[in-house]
Amino acid sequence: MTKEELRSKYLPIGGYFFFIAFGLVVFFIAAFLVVFVRTKSATMVVMPDVIGKPYNEVHNELMRLQLKVRLESKRYPDKTDGIIIYQSIRPGREVEAGSKVSLTVNIGLDRIDMPNLKGQSLVSAKNSMEKVLSGEAYVSLTLGGITYVEVKEGEQPDTVVDQIPEAGKNITAGEKVFLLVTKPSTKKKEGEPQAGLDFKPGDSFAFAQRALVRAKISSKAEVVVTKFRPDNGKIESVQKVGNEYKFKVFYFEPEDRVESGYESFVYEAPENGTYSLIVKDQKDETKQTEISAPTTYQEGEKIQTVFYRTGDVTLVLLDEKGSKVKSKDYENEF
Repeated sequence: MTKEELRSKYLPIGGYFFFIAFGLVVFFIAAFLVVFVRTKSATMVVMPDVIGKPYNEVHNELMRLQLKVRLESKRYPDKTDGIIIYQSIRPGREVEAGSKVSLTVNIGLDRIDMPNLKGQSLVSAKNSMEKVLSGEAYVSLTLGGITYVEVKEGEQPDTVVDQIPEAGKNITAGEKVFLLVTKPSTKKKEGEPQAGLDFKPGDSFAFAQRALVRAKISSKAEVVVTKFRPDNGKIESVQKVGNEYKFKVFYFEPEDRVESGYESFVYEAPENGTYSLIVKDQKDETKQTEISAPTTYQEGEKIQTVFYRTGDVTLVLLDEKGSKVKSKDYENEF
């Protein structure tokens, strides 16, 4: 066979294979470049060591690193409640932002559903707190404090009218319970101070305000940010100036707003005047609670408070005519 015949027979086939080989080379080069570019452009972060730390303290840091957290829980009574006992990505490992990390958090304390104490006598409520079912065992709850209020029409003396935490909330057995209770029906001696108006550090500020609202006594608050969750909503200090109470109140900023918890409000008075605060239920605005009696403020003075929220609510600042000056919504994030 001549050279011309060989060329005419095999050259088209060789060109075909060359074209395929060239295409494959181009494809692999392109694929390599895509992977290389993606790898170079990905944000890399270093996984911190979170074992032994409370999850609420590392939550914000993990969010800043853009890590997707999946929480699991186990119960080890001999270990501290709420600490992280396992992490799926070892400390110091470099991973892409957006990576998933599993954390196991210890539930070291018995958990219970808060019983409904409203409507019970104080004696009965205390007895109920002594024996609360947690799984198959009974545990007791700790009384954090009692705030007494004047008896309204239709209420019985020495009876629980409100509680923190609210009924049905899942809590640990170590959480303290605060009660708002109507005053006992006992006659006071002349000159004896009113029960329930001698507030002290550690008392519930939310209930102290409710007591003052019933007594129509004005009060002012200064919010004091704390890093200790157990102090949340408690009175740091109190003094009475004339007929007005002045409080300093601890507030712990929540990482996530769930079904219930403490909230804060700060707003500068737009002008000299008398202002009050109410909280409305967003699902039923006929349900509203006064959380401060009318109080006089100077223009520019800060109107501050800390209150306990259950569900989605709106806080409303009213002037002396009852007109809305400012409102703010507080809602669950989950």
